[in-house]
Amino acid sequence: MNDSFEDIQFLARAQTRIHALQLLAEQPRDRDELIDQLDISRATLSRLLRQFEDRKWVSQDGAQYRTTRFGSAMAEDITQLLDTATTIRHFQGIAQYLPFDELGIEFYQLRGARLTEATTSDPAAPARRVGQLLDSADRTRILKQAIDPNASRPHYEAVIQGQQRTAVILTHEAIDTVNESRTTRQWFQEMIANEVPVYRYDGNMPINLKIIDETVVLSVTDANGLFPALIETDDDEIFSWAVETFESYGDQATLVDQDAFRPPAD
Repeated sequence: MNDSFEDIQFLARAQTRIHALQLLAEQPRDRDELIDQLDISRATLSRLLRQFEDRKWVSQDGAQYRTTRFGSAMAEDITQLLDTATTIRHFQGIAQYLPFDELGIEFYQLRGARLTEATTSDPAAPARRVGQLLDSADRTRILKQAIDPNASRPHYEAVIQGQQRTAVILTHEAIDTVNESRTTRQWFQEMIANEVPVYRYDGNMPINLKIIDETVVLSVTDANGLFPALIETDDDEIFSWAVETFESYGDQATLVDQDAFRPPAD
């Protein structure tokens, strides 16, 4: 047990050691390649390779070095650990807005996801990033419990003009929010007039979900209905989960017509 812990300590004490093992796990490399990519001296590299060989993580084949089966396993696991640590650091600030139990996904599945947060100097950053993704998409599937007041007009225009296939599921609360704004109300009326399917879901949704081509986007909402952050990922498991989730809500939703988007009664 102590020897195993010492191996972990050995790697964790220097980022160069981790990087070197990752490089060799990707493909065989010679000393000159490693010196160039690691930016270390030849003497330091010689010592490092000797330490790897002593642990049976690396073997030499002519002028090249490659990871053994054990070295490849170590490289894969340390990379996953680093990804998890990075994900934790990135998402700790918005964890309170992510109802993992309700969503049915695990935290580790967000490894490698991109996070865009609102700041005091740029509160619209999440909305702007959504707009960038939506504006260039071919197909979108949108599940909303809240409507972002900074929504992108070019996206709606692309949908209305038939340049983008989409389907939208809104809660009652989201429809009420749409109707409070003349502009967004007209957008949805135009969409329906152009045979874009819009559905009403009579229940609660734990989060805003968008499937934009092959990318899954989660928009978190705080207690004030604001959008503090946006998460986007191309993870295959999350994509499958997102499609199943969208279809599940769709099975319980009702297709609406333009009458659903009218000014609120005084």
